Amino acid sequence: MPKPLAICIEELDPSESTYTRCVALPGRQPGLRLDSGGQVMWQIDDDVSCELWVSADDRLMLYRPEGAAPVALQRAERSLEVPCGKPVVVLDQDLVSVGSRRVRIHVHGEAPATAAPTLLPTAPGTLRRIAEGLSMTLAVGLTVAAVGCAPIEIREAPPSVMPPSPSPTIEIREAPPSVMPPSPSPTPAVPTVTPMVPE
Repeated sequence: MPKPLAICIEELDPSESTYTRCVALPGRQPGLRLDSGGQVMWQIDDDVSCELWVSADDRLMLYRPEGAAPVALQRAERSLEVPCGKPVVVLDQDLVSVGSRRVRIHVHGEAPATAAPTLLPTAPGTLRRIAEGLSMTLAVGLTVAAVGCAPIEIREAPPSVMPPSPSPTIEIREAPPSVMPPSPSPTPAVPTVTPMVPE
């Protein structure tokens, strides 16, 4: 069963970048979506331009429902007008355009819990550090892109996902499991040396 993915959606507004922490849910259940203006929505069915969800093989998917507003996905130098009704694999640092809004997707891995999207608070100077980190990431990304980048994958029929259990439990541990002490290593056998006798 695929696990929810923790992602951030970075708003690429020319004046200031903002980040929204999000969780993409397994399968096409109502979850993380963008409206026709590119705004992040949570479990809302109105004005959906695209959905972000996790496939059965643990990949982040971008899905544009039939009749939805145009959506484009950009990766390095490649760009794709997302077709309706066909899931498209999203990788870390991909750009998504809906209308005049552009956002960058940051994939962080398995989400510890399911939660509605929240704006990531930033302290003074944080945006400068984030921008510096992104420029370093971009420099590395361009180097990788020069060598070759992953093609954009469109799926005709993605793996099916089991429906989620009605009320998943969240495990809370008071203390982590204790670690077993290492077993004593066996003493190495001393090789026997047979003296050579001259003939």
